[in-house]
Amino acid sequence: MSKYVLALDSGTQSSRALLFDERGEVLGKAQHKHAPMLHPTLGAVEQDPRDIRGCLFASIKQCIAEWGGDTSQISGAALTTQRNTMLATDAAGEPLCNLVSWLDRRSAGIDSEPSSLIRLVLKAMGKNGLVPRLLSKSVPRQWRESAPQMLERAHWVAPIEAWLHHQLTGEMALAPGGIAGPWPLDTKKRCWTDSAIMYKLLGFKHEWLPRIVEAGQLIGRLTPEAAQLCGLNSGLPIYSCGGDKQAEAMGAGVRLGRKDVAAVSLGTGSSISVPWPKALTHRKYDYITMASCEPGSWSLEYLLFRGIWTVRWFAQELGGDLISESDISGEPVEALLCREAEGAPAGSDGLLTWPRWSPTLQHPHETGTSVGFRETHNRGHFFRSLLEGIAYDLRRGLEIVDRATGSPVKTLAVGGGGSRSDVVVQILADVTGLPIRRPHSEELAARGAAIVAAAASGLHPDLETAVETMVPDAPLVEPIPENHRLYQRIYRRAYLPGLKILRKTSDALASAYRI
Repeated sequence: MSKYVLALDSGTQSSRALLFDERGEVLGKAQHKHAPMLHPTLGAVEQDPRDIRGCLFASIKQCIAEWGGDTSQISGAALTTQRNTMLATDAAGEPLCNLVSWLDRRSAGIDSEPSSLIRLVLKAMGKNGLVPRLLSKSVPRQWRESAPQMLERAHWVAPIEAWLHHQLTGEMALAPGGIAGPWPLDTKKRCWTDSAIMYKLLGFKHEWLPRIVEAGQLIGRLTPEAAQLCGLNSGLPIYSCGGDKQAEAMGAGVRLGRKDVAAVSLGTGSSISVPWPKALTHRKYDYITMASCEPGSWSLEYLLFRGIWTVRWFAQELGGDLISESDISGEPVEALLCREAEGAPAGSDGLLTWPRWSPTLQHPHETGTSVGFRETHNRGHFFRSLLEGIAYDLRRGLEIVDRATGSPVKTLAVGGGGSRSDVVVQILADVTGLPIRRPHSEELAARGAAIVAAAASGLHPDLETAVETMVPDAPLVEPIPENHRLYQRIYRRAYLPGLKILRKTSDALASAYRI
């Protein structure tokens, strides 16, 4: 009888492979970092798909080799990936372009719209109207302007999840939860829409789109070619899972039936999400609704596009003098900066940061800023204020989701790279005033994929049993009452009203530069 499942997790920064047993113990693990992102033009953020495939396959092979067990005992695998990262390929699945990252800030112009009627309506709404901005983020509309010949050759236009499935199994397919951003998706029905106008508005053709396979169902089986490259048995079942944020929630045990628990992802993009039994829609997209990793369940998600990314940015740009210490101690620069942040008091001695490093759909000119600088502040104060700003923003997102559901969250379960830091997790608990379940491993997305594969392959009889068995108990981080009271005052009196002022100032600055 098979005893193991393989979890594959391809994120923004790296690809990982982890082997789990039926109890949720990690028996093998390997990770390969992706090549640096590409920035061919202003606002462009791209990645080499072949590099990501190579990193994923190398991680699988290394994981299996280091484990050294009988691969015939692996019952199945599931893949979770970064979302809203896409490419175009030919009929054989060969890339015609680089991956367009979810961090990409390019947009399509209104004048390139071929329909005179649609063009007229969009111009009447204004280029900064919500609908024109949403449509401008459609990558096929952008390609229609910048790469029309490439678009004519396209056979598939697919998210990275579907393409990696194709490289593993020969099937261009993905879970409904792997589709984020401006795609012609019927979120409620968890399938491609049958609305012709949606395809026209977004610039898609139905024949370009990969097959949607419900979470927990079979995508396909590992091809002999992929098996040889990965060190696995040909024919290994690959099951549908979905996006990394939903997989993280599953890995933390957050699923239907636990409506008072929210999952917080402290990753490149930081998010807060709650499971819900139906798809809800926010007219201004203050939160998004995604299909979760279990059928009949959706995830209501608030996303700070550049969350822990800003921590890495700070370390790279302002922590250069710590590199030698990092090399000696083996601790990353971010960890050393967290130690400096611990030396600053809650509230950072009056320094407040709004971490709006990436403009939102609703506020395209929004920028980040810090207020309250004094000569007594040092780098530790600034870094702590950045961590506090991320926590304030996630608290705001929590309030938005709470209003949508009418069911207040009482506990948070945290994952992602930022969850490794004691100070980051404590600040989040203090700002929100909620206790936080903090798993021993931040690899929650991989654990979520393993849970899906375990239930789908029969390693466990159902998803509920898989979660109960494979999600270990996590220690609880309680908020510090006096810190929470201070953060409550700062959040209400300064952070929220300051956000409105910041947006007006950003709009004025953009106008001054004629952006």
